[in-house]
Amino acid sequence: MTTRHSIWPGVLLSLAIAILAYQLYTAPLPPFTIGDGRHPIDAMLVAIVIGMLVRNTVGVSARFAAGIRYAVVSVMPLGIVLMGARLNFFDVVRTSVTALIISVICVCVALSLTIWLCRKIGVGQKLGILIGVGTAICGGTAIAVAAPVIEADDDDTAFSIATVTLFGMVAVFVLPLLGRLFGMTQLEFGVWAGTSVHATPQVVATGFAYGSQAGDVATIVKLVRVLLLAPVVIGLGVWYARKKREQQIAHVTKIGNLTTLFPPFILGFVLLALANTLHLLPDFTLHLKDSILWDAGDLKVVLAKLVTWVSTFLLTISMAGVGLGVDIRGIARVGLKSLYVGLAASLLLATFSFTLLKLVL
Repeated sequence: MTTRHSIWPGVLLSLAIAILAYQLYTAPLPPFTIGDGRHPIDAMLVAIVIGMLVRNTVGVSARFAAGIRYAVVSVMPLGIVLMGARLNFFDVVRTSVTALIISVICVCVALSLTIWLCRKIGVGQKLGILIGVGTAICGGTAIAVAAPVIEADDDDTAFSIATVTLFGMVAVFVLPLLGRLFGMTQLEFGVWAGTSVHATPQVVATGFAYGSQAGDVATIVKLVRVLLLAPVVIGLGVWYARKKREQQIAHVTKIGNLTTLFPPFILGFVLLALANTLHLLPDFTLHLKDSILWDAGDLKVVLAKLVTWVSTFLLTISMAGVGLGVDIRGIARVGLKSLYVGLAASLLLATFSFTLLKLVL
């Protein structure tokens, strides 16, 4: 007889790791904090690393398994839906058309060539897609969104986030040096950083390391790349649904329903992004009275920012669950080929973006 365990031990363990990850993420020492307070290492990566250390050192008993799985399978979709509050489709219009075109081309080329390279050297298709999405769009966040859409396992998710974050961190320190070596202007470097560095905190750190104007430009261009996450993930969902349906038909099995083949959280993500774009998420002020917890006063709440923070924290809890589910021996079986793919994808994106912007700017 199989013993059913409560989800709470695993959920609370994932929550504790997420809180610890945020404490380290903001720790006032390199590499967690650099320059004038920037945090280039994403909290989600820290949570994955802590989870992996716990799993592969002290171990995780069976009583935690149900909760860890819940953190990955159930908490993550909610975090993805809420992440839509950070997107504003009108920002594309306010961004340079040239930067938008470069971003779209870079995303398409980086994603396509990364998947092609994985196929050529024998890396798993799902791992290749995750590395490609993370490299082309917005690092670990894009991977966290895409992973459940293509039903990637924990090892692929963790390894792709670690790989993409590693090379994104290298770019934070290398690109400003190359920019000065090549004599790039603030505008040129801002577009280059915004189109070639992976995670948003890394883009901001890279841009402002070169100059304040470069930092502003890089942030705006990066936002355009983030906006491309929705159509790319929707496209992945449609492609995977078609592939899954073909496999089901080939095996003469019952075809899954629409919500199985096309996860509904994608629709929620797009709808919330649309709501934010149309300014349907209100700002409001809380009028606080004296209490044992706070002093009297007014507290302004920007709902979009609050929802975005909650989304990031929920995804960090999920990534802690992902790390807790990863066996180092499983990653070792993946081999160095995947690391080579991550390196090749990063170099490809940076080189292609540099060449393209030199041609059009």
